[in-house]
Amino acid sequence: MPTPEESSLRVQGQAALYSAATIFAFTSLCVKLSGAYYSPLFVSASRFALGAILCIVTLAAAFPGTRPKRIGAVIFRGLFGSLSMIATYAAVTLTGPGRATVLSNTYPLFVALFGALVFGEPAPPRTLASAGICVLGALLVVRDGSGASLAGDLLALGGAVLAGLAVNVVRRASAAGENPFVLYLSPCLFGLPLFAFAPPAPPLVTGGIPGIALLLAVGLGGFFAQALMAYGYKTVPASRGSVVFYWETALTMLLGIVFAGERLNLRAALGIALILCGLWINNERSPKPGRGGAAPEA
Repeated sequence: MPTPEESSLRVQGQAALYSAATIFAFTSLCVKLSGAYYSPLFVSASRFALGAILCIVTLAAAFPGTRPKRIGAVIFRGLFGSLSMIATYAAVTLTGPGRATVLSNTYPLFVALFGALVFGEPAPPRTLASAGICVLGALLVVRDGSGASLAGDLLALGGAVLAGLAVNVVRRASAAGENPFVLYLSPCLFGLPLFAFAPPAPPLVTGGIPGIALLLAVGLGGFFAQALMAYGYKTVPASRGSVVFYWETALTMLLGIVFAGERLNLRAALGIALILCGLWINNERSPKPGRGGAAPEA
């Protein structure tokens, strides 16, 4: 049984994860709204630039002298993570924050699949069942007849696949003691070349104060949500923590409907329900004390 101090830390960790999920939801809405002023490439590049600045300042102030411990893992984290973020941001702009978040949040399934296929982790039957349910749900969402952008839907799913690779790398790098801000700095640096491909017009001028405010909200939101996640997962087991981010999916869908004009038909709603069901099935169950298992460790 956890001590009172451990229980208190887990409560704080859960609160941090719920805060991170809430910030991610509002950040997705800001990404969608910023599409009225800037291209998806510029929004992504701006988020990477601000994230890189914040990571460098944090490392210099709180972790002076920190160096990467596993260069290969940091590079792969940067490559997969940056491509995943770019695909997801483009999907949000093309479709909507709710729809894109539902599809991109299938990434825990790909974490498990790549863990089995690439890293030799066991794939229990529950994971295979989850895969089938999520695939069916994704097909219903993509083919819901609403006229939503097919390219946006596919980009969201592509972002989930890339995130599945990135999370596996992060898990192994974190276990080796890699600093979380170093791991977040890597995709930010990999994403900076996007500025070379953004439209040549002066975007900060054309966006005005509302556009600049949305860019700052996207960059700051991404950074602080990542920091809160890193804090929360120090005391909350991953299997429990991942359940928290169903709140992100639900809140993002609500914000998309209220503020971004998203609509859900019956087929899309059924697909979303199947995806959430599949992800819930894929979550690892913690054995209960007194029933043949030990209490989970943080």
